[in-house]
Amino acid sequence: MSKTATPLLRELSYYKTGGTCDVLYEPESIEDLVEAMREVHVKQRRWFLLGGGTNSLISDDHWPGAVIAFRKMAQIDVRGDIVYAQAGADNSTVARICQQNSLAGAAWMYRLPGQLGGTLRMNARCYGGEISEIAKKVLCVSPSGELREYTDKAVFRGYKNTLFMETGDVIAAADLQLAAGDREKIQQKMLECENDRVTKGQFLFPSCGCVFKNDYSAGVPSGMLLERAGVKALHAGKAEVSPKHANFVFNKGCSSRDILDLSFKMRDAVYSVFGVWLEYEMEILGDIAPDLQVRLLEKKPPMYGTALEEARRAFQSRQ
Repeated sequence: MSKTATPLLRELSYYKTGGTCDVLYEPESIEDLVEAMREVHVKQRRWFLLGGGTNSLISDDHWPGAVIAFRKMAQIDVRGDIVYAQAGADNSTVARICQQNSLAGAAWMYRLPGQLGGTLRMNARCYGGEISEIAKKVLCVSPSGELREYTDKAVFRGYKNTLFMETGDVIAAADLQLAAGDREKIQQKMLECENDRVTKGQFLFPSCGCVFKNDYSAGVPSGMLLERAGVKALHAGKAEVSPKHANFVFNKGCSSRDILDLSFKMRDAVYSVFGVWLEYEMEILGDIAPDLQVRLLEKKPPMYGTALEEARRAFQSRQ
């Protein structure tokens, strides 16, 4: 296992922003991960996890603690219709290996940014698939360094909601249960997922994916609310809203502060038009300045009205 003092976290971030930390742990095995967690626990260090750096934004400020990154822990083995993969395995690589072995059930993961550990922790879902549907066993390490094994589907409570988010257990690896399938059909599904993301311009500049969650009580996807609120005209420094997807913020040479400032403008715009207060899907890692923290934690009550009703009708007409 490698340990690095004061590394540049932006080099590990999908957003390509972020400051430094006191120490970076990069385990290469489950044993290394156990060792890292025990050391962090004994030394009472503050810590956070960094998988592929997707779905997250790392603070510009120095993090006076530890960061545990998984890029060197990416083993994948095929055992019949079970695929064993470690937390640092790239989602697209998992999907590709499944396809090469004529195993169906993971094609939706192709070109999904990030690593398997984060996909499991957040119970990721897209293109008709969800990781809970294929996760057979999840191996974790507790915050104190104890190995734990989960086989109960109940750990996946819903989209972006799992037991791991509550306990702080660090996902080390998983067994994925796939089914025999047609290699060509699996490949076609993978290409459909890739083409949709490319068409939406998701890979043009660094981003974290969707900044905000969908508010199902509002009945309209957040991307549509943001679009109709006119957020594509907004920017902060060199942080800009994607011209093709209003829930994506692009880094065109900006800082994490710029991205947060722009996200506040986007959230305010949706609330002023629709009375919907969006919640963040993007996770903030590290410590941020007090003024940003106040804005980040701000809450406003729903104030639904005519504009939202019109948006609901427009959305339903597309179904």
